[in-house]
This record gives sequence, structure tokens and C-alpha cells, in this order.
Amino acid sequence: ATLGRNNYMYVDKNMAANPYFTLANEGNRGVFVPTSSITASNGVADWKGGRLTNQFGRVLELNSKGKVNQFAVVLDATWNYFKDGEISASYTYNDTKDNTSYNGNVANSATLSLPVKDDPRDLSKMSYSDNQFRNKVVIYGTSPSFYGFRLGVRYSGIGGTRYSLLAGGNINGDFVATNDLAYVFDRNNQTVPANVRTGLQTLLDNPNASQSLKDYINKYSGEIAERNGGVNDFFGIVDLKLSYQLHLNKKHSIEFSGDVFNFANLLNKKWGVNETLGNQALYAVSAFDTANKAYTYRVNNTGIVTPSGNPWQIQIGLRYGF
Repeated sequence: ATLGRNNYMYVDKNMAANPYFTLANEGNRGVFVPTSSITASNGVADWKGGRLTNQFGRVLELNSKGKVNQFAVVLDATWNYFKDGEISASYTYNDTKDNTSYNGNVANSATLSLPVKDDPRDLSKMSYSDNQFRNKVVIYGTSPSFYGFRLGVRYSGIGGTRYSLLAGGNINGDFVATNDLAYVFDRNNQTVPANVRTGLQTLLDNPNASQSLKDYINKYSGEIAERNGGVNDFFGIVDLKLSYQLHLNKKHSIEFSGDVFNFANLLNKKWGVNETLGNQALYAVSAFDTANKAYTYRVNNTGIVTPSGNPWQIQIGLRYGF
């Protein structure tokens, strides 16, 4: 277990202490600029309207309020068989929560990467970390040598990484358009605009959309999505290694080797790929209703996984030992 405390974080001090108003239709989300600073025709908030003083731009204060709670159980096993064959396996069960996953050296990026309900300076809430994963498996085996030949197989996989649902705009007026958690409107609530209800249902009915995203939307329907509340599935790859060692005498030898990385992808381009999601913008902001203090949204066609990862590779090696 690791309990990290006093991790550093930056917060904007030249920002209104309290919201100018709240969005009643989004769980009373606070907005830190007046309605006059939000363009009605496109819903773009001018963050400068919420500054305490116009003598400065953003004033980022370094503090030590970052926290992380990380717990892990690691199981390792090794089995030696026949003369020199070996199988090793490692399994990790992990749980990591924090109030900010910032771990860089650029102050501005600290405020860009922490999805929040409204106040980006509020570090009181712990949720799953950007570094969270649930399960990790590594299995490696080598065959006994047979007339100088050895075959090695390595499997490595990871699952349970996390991502967030974002609102798609600078909803809270804090300067950053990529740190606002989405409010997941209730599709069964008739007060929700019809285009949003229809858009969400269409997304849920889309067979190409990730089931992980659908579960995330259903879980937080009628409330602000939890930071890193989306859970990715488990994915892994297989690597192969074939080697042949030729002994020239007692001290000298030559080893020829061939590696195939991501072997399954060599057999089928749809195998051995990573089908995980990163942060998803659930909506796009199209306008702002000044009278009712409410943003107008359209639902994005999101949640369709783009396969990623390294394609298969072949490596040939020659080593001389003495």
C-alpha cells in the first residue's frame, strides 16, 4: 500500500471565490463567470469575466494538497521443469484513487487535466486515478533446450484502466474547456430537451459504441458523471521468441534468435489490439439560454473505439558469447 500525501498541485487564485450562479438542470453545477460573460449564440464562456482583478491573467499557486491512496496485491510464481525449462507468472490486483493525477512540471497543465464538477480548486474529493488499472497479468515461459533450440512465449495484459465523460465545453467558466465533467441527462425526464434525450438513446442503441461507455452513461443518469468512472476491458498481447545456440567450444558460442512481437496481430490484424477509451466528450455546446441559465447541448457520436497499440513486428538477432 502507498499513501501519498502533500503531492503538488496548481490552482488559479485570480478566480471568483464563489460561483456567480448555478445550473439547476445540471445538479446545481457552479459557474464562475456572470451570464453576461457567456455568448448566448454559441455558449462560449469568457473566463476573464470571472477574474478577481484584471491587472493579472491567470495566477497559479503551487500547493501541496495532492493525495493518492494506492493498494495492490501481487502474486508471483515460477516453475522450473525438465532440465532448463521455466514458466513464470505474475498477477497484480490494483486499486488507486487520488484527488489529482497531475505529475508534471508545467503549471498550466495541472489545471487542464483534472475533470471536475465545477470548482477546479476543490481537491476534497477522491476518485479513481488516471493511473488506475484493476488487473495486470504477465506470463512468460521458455521450453527446455532441444538440440540448441529454445522457444519462449510471453503474454502480458492489463484491464480496468479508466476514463472520464466530459461536457465538451468550458461550462464552469474557469478558462479550461477540457476539465468539465458531463452531466448525464435523464433520458426519461421530459423536461430534458428532446434532442438530448434522443441523442443519448441513439448512442446507447448504437451497436458500434463501447459497452463500457453505455454502462458509464446508465450508471450516472440524472447526475454529474464521476471522474474516471468509465472502466475499460482487459486486453493483452502475445510475443514469441525462438533461439538457437551453437557452441563453438567450451567458452565461445553463437546465438541466433528471432522475435515476433504481438504474434496474434500477425495472424489477424483485428487481434492483439488495444480497444480502450480515453476521455470522451459526451456533448458539444451549441448555445446558452441566458434567461433560464442553461446551456444548450447536442450529443456527440462518441464511444466508438479506435483500435490502438503496436502492430506486429519481427526482430532478428545474432549474439556472440565468449
